Amino acid sequence: MAHGVSRRDNPVGIELTSLAGLYLRVSTDKQADGYSLDAQKAALLDYCRKAQIEVYNIYVDAGVSGKSIESRPALLELLKDAKNGCFGQVLCLRLNRISRRLADLLHIVELLAQQNVKLHSLTEDLHTDTPAGKFFFQMIGAVAENERRQISQNVRLGMQRRNRLGKWNGGNQVLGYCWIPDLDDQHQTAQIVPEEADLVRSIFEWYASGLGLKAIANRLNTNSYRTKRGKTFYSVSVRSLLTNVNYIGKITYRDDKGVRRVTDGEHDPIVSLDLWERVQDRLAEQSHPPTKLISRHSPLTGLLKCPSCGSGMVPAHVTRKRKNGTNKVNHYYVCSRYNSGGSAACLPNHIPADTAETWVNEQVQQFLSHPSVSERLVKEINSRNEKKMQPVRQRVREIETQLASYRGRSQRCFEMFEDGHIDALELRKRLDDVRAESALLEEEREQLEQELAKHSERSVPVTSIQQALANFRPLMQNASPEQQKKLFRGLIEKIIVPQDRNIMNTVIQTKAALQNLEFPTLQTEGAKKA
Repeated sequence: MAHGVSRRDNPVGIELTSLAGLYLRVSTDKQADGYSLDAQKAALLDYCRKAQIEVYNIYVDAGVSGKSIESRPALLELLKDAKNGCFGQVLCLRLNRISRRLADLLHIVELLAQQNVKLHSLTEDLHTDTPAGKFFFQMIGAVAENERRQISQNVRLGMQRRNRLGKWNGGNQVLGYCWIPDLDDQHQTAQIVPEEADLVRSIFEWYASGLGLKAIANRLNTNSYRTKRGKTFYSVSVRSLLTNVNYIGKITYRDDKGVRRVTDGEHDPIVSLDLWERVQDRLAEQSHPPTKLISRHSPLTGLLKCPSCGSGMVPAHVTRKRKNGTNKVNHYYVCSRYNSGGSAACLPNHIPADTAETWVNEQVQQFLSHPSVSERLVKEINSRNEKKMQPVRQRVREIETQLASYRGRSQRCFEMFEDGHIDALELRKRLDDVRAESALLEEEREQLEQELAKHSERSVPVTSIQQALANFRPLMQNASPEQQKKLFRGLIEKIIVPQDRNIMNTVIQTKAALQNLEFPTLQTEGAKKA
C-alpha cells in the first residue's frame, strides 16, 4: 500500500474533502500481476491530480473476490480509516471494484455516510452525496450483483461441462493426489502422490481384511498420519475416504436438476476395482444399525466436557464376567474424540455414568429448591406478565381522558343552548353524537378492565412455583429418556469435568436464560453446593 498525505502530517490544514482514499481490487492473481491493477491506479491518480485531490492512502486487494467484504483486508482497513476521520471521500474506478453484492454496497455506503465520507466511482461518474447519485448507485449496484450471479452461473455450468468430459474440478484436498497446472485449458489436473497413494491402498486393505473404522483411525493417528487438510483421522473421515469414487478413477457431480451423477474421470485410479467392491460390500453390511443388546439412556451426552480436549462426552460400556459366570455391564461417559479417533486422538477419561447422573440430578434439584430461586422466578414471571398488561393499562387511561373530554363537550353544548347559539334540535343531535362515542369507549373500557381483572387472578404465587420446583425429581423419574434430555438441556449449558475426573469437583454452568434471571448460578466446586 502506498501512503500519501495523512492528517498527522498535514501542517497546512488540508480539508478532509480534499483528502481521498483510493480503492483498487482485482479478483485473480493473474490480473494482480498484469495490467488491470496498474490501470486502476493510473486512472485514479490522474483524476486526483486534475481535481487537485490529495491521496491519503491507496488500498489494494489483489487477487480477491468481490463476493463479500470480510475476506478483503484492504477494504476493511479503508473502512477503519474512514471511521477514524482520515479522509473525506473514497475513489474507485468502477463500483464493482468495491463489491458485486448490492447488500454489501449499500452497507459500505451507509458506513461511509455515517462518517460524512462520500463514494465516487470514476467510470460511472457516480457521487453518493446527491439524491440522483444515490438512485443511480442503487441501479448500478443491482446490475453489478446480477453480473456476479451471471458469472457464478457461468462458472457452475463450465464446471458441469468439464465434469461430463471427465475433468475433475476438485481442489487439492484428496489424499493420494496433488494438483498440477494444465496450461492447455487453464485448469488443474490430478496427479498421484506415490507415498499418499500407498497409504490410501493400505486403508482399503485394512478395512477389507476386517479392521473397523475406529481401529483404522487409531492406527493412522498413532503412526502420526494426517488427512490431506492436516487433521486427525476419525471414523467419519476414514469412511469418507473409503467411499470416495475418485480412487477408482471416477468423479461425481450434480446435473442441472441437482441429481448426483458419477462418470469416468481423466485421472489415474489408486485402488483396484476388486478391492473397491470388497470394501463397499463390507460397508453395506456394516451400515445397518446394530441391534442394541443393552438399552440405557444417557441424558448427559454432550453436556459433559472432556477434561483433556473439551469435546462432548458420549456413552460407552464395558462388560466384565463375574466369578459365577454372569456378565456385569459398567456404563461410562467417554471423550467423543477418543471414541471416534482412538487413543491417539485423546484419552478416554471414563466417567461412571450412574455416579455422574445422580450427582448432577442432585445439584439441579438443590439449585431449584433454593428459596431465592422460587422468589426471583415468581418476581420475573409476574414482572413479564405485568409488562404485557402495560399497553392495556395505558389504553384504559387514554379512554378515561377521552370520556372526560366528552363530558366537557356535553357541558359546553348545554351552555351554547342556554346562550341561544344553538336550538333544541341541534342540542339533541350533538348530545346524541357524544353519547354514542362515549358508549363505545365505555364498552371498550369494560372489556379491558375485565382483561386486567383476569390477569390479576393469574398472578403466580410463590407457593405454586415452590411446589412446581419441588416436583422436579419425580418429574425426572417419570419422564421419558428424551424428555429427561430436554429437561437437562433446558437448564444446563455444559458440565466441565476436572482433570482428576472427580465428579464432586465438576462445575455445572447454567443456560444464559437462567443466569439472566440473576439466580444463584448453578456452579459447584469441590464441596460447595448450589
